Amino acid sequence: MIDAIQAQKRRKSLFNKINPTSSFYHLFDCVPGLSFFAKDGDGVLLAANRHLVSLYGFESEDDFIGHTDFDLLPRRLAEKYRRDDIAIMERREPATKIVELFLNRQGIPSWFLTSKYPILSESNEVLGVMGIIQDYHQHREKFPAEQELNKALSHIHDHFREKVAISELAKMCDLSLRQFGRKFKGFFNISPQQYIIKMRIHEACDLLGNGSLSIGDIAFTLGFYDQSSFTVQFKKTMSLTPLQYRKQFI
Repeated sequence: MIDAIQAQKRRKSLFNKINPTSSFYHLFDCVPGLSFFAKDGDGVLLAANRHLVSLYGFESEDDFIGHTDFDLLPRRLAEKYRRDDIAIMERREPATKIVELFLNRQGIPSWFLTSKYPILSESNEVLGVMGIIQDYHQHREKFPAEQELNKALSHIHDHFREKVAISELAKMCDLSLRQFGRKFKGFFNISPQQYIIKMRIHEACDLLGNGSLSIGDIAFTLGFYDQSSFTVQFKKTMSLTPLQYRKQFI
C-alpha cells in the first residue's frame, strides 16, 4: 500500500513538472459537466478534476490517481481508449471534438465530446495524454457552430430508429448535400450516417441493460438491417458485442 501511495505521488509530481501551473485544471470544476484527465505514457492517471473523480465514484483525486482505464471500464472499451491514446502520442497531434459514448464506473452510457492532446516535455518528449470530456446533451446550446445544423439534429434525434435520408437533412438546413456533409463532419468529426448509428447504439445500450427484448428484436427496433449488422456496428462503437454488454447487467 505504501509503495502504491508513493507511486501516485511520483506520478502527480511528474505532471507538476510538465506544467508548473498544472493546478489550472481545477478551474474546469467551474464548468458543469466537464471532466479533465491526464495520463502518463503507460495510461496511468496522473490528474483529474473533481467532476471526473465523482463520475467514477471516488472520494478524492488522490484515490483516483494511479488507476488506468482497465481498472475502471470494461476491458474492450479500455482497449479502445488505449489505442486512441497511443495513436495521439505517436502522431504528436491532438484529436478534438470526438463524439462518442462514454461509460462511467456503473456502466451507464451517455453522449460526450472528447478532446485529447499529447503531453510534451520541455525537450519535446511525449510523456502522456491529457484531455477533456464534456457532456454533449447537457450543454449542446453552448456550441454555436452547431446552430446551423439544429433542424437536422432535431430530426435525427426524433427519427434515428427509422431510415433517415441524408439528402433530406441537408434540405432542412438549406445546404447542398456536400455542404451539409462537410459542415457536419467539421463539427462532429463523423459523418451524419455515423452519428445516426451512434444514436442507435446509445439506445441499444439502454435496451440491453434494462429490457427483456432479444438482441434480434433490438436490432429490428432500431432500424438495423439484421442482427449481424447490428452486432458489427455495436462492437465497433462499444468494443463489446451486444451479448457481452448485456452480460454485465445479469
